[in-house]
Amino acid sequence: MKPIHAKPSLYAYYFEVLKKIALKYGYNLVLHGSLNRDLDLIAIPWEKDLGDCDVMINEFAEHLGGEVMQQSEASKHCFPHGRMSYVVNLNRSGKWNNYQDAQYYLDISVIPPNKNNF
Repeated sequence: MKPIHAKPSLYAYYFEVLKKIALKYGYNLVLHGSLNRDLDLIAIPWEKDLGDCDVMINEFAEHLGGEVMQQSEASKHCFPHGRMSYVVNLNRSGKWNNYQDAQYYLDISVIPPNKNNF
């Protein structure tokens, strides 16, 4: 029996909804990566007035029934150019009826606004 590769189609379904949420906060959401393991996203400032990115990430998690992984501020801000990193766990450790693949999550990078461009 061939394995079912549900992640790419599930993540593609999630992407459209998450993109609409991101636009509410002034960010454009773009996809990168293969969709095989996780959903890799980049939130890019798109409007002059941006909403709170922590609130945006929490709305992503709430909408998908996930949980934002707890992390220190230092680990969230450890990337070059001020890029912030967030993980939203969707199914870790078999939360969905002990499903065989317990690694469904979002990996989101948020690019900070460049104040010099506005």
